[in-house]
Amino acid sequence: SKIVQVALNGLENILRFGETESKNTGGSNPYAVIIEEVFGLDKIEFLQSHENMEIYQKAFDIIERYFGTEEEDKDIAPVADANQFSFGGDTQQPQQGFNF
Repeated sequence: SKIVQVALNGLENILRFGETESKNTGGSNPYAVIIEEVFGLDKIEFLQSHENMEIYQKAFDIIERYFGTEEEDKDIAPVADANQFSFGGDTQQPQQGFNF
């Protein structure tokens, strides 16, 4: 488990560097993108079920900080209206009801 902890620490350092680089360029974290492309995020998520709580916590923190959703897509997010949620789109419903 010590090897996994060292690997996660190294990965976090790389992602931290990518985060500062992305702030300077205004883009996304290039290292986070690469990790997602090679299914590394799946491996990190798998470590959240590790028996060692330190490994679980480190994996959780990495996912939260570097792979969490940054902002909602306004076209996909439901809109709360009184006591219901509705999704965007121009759906027309028949005024008379449905005939079966």
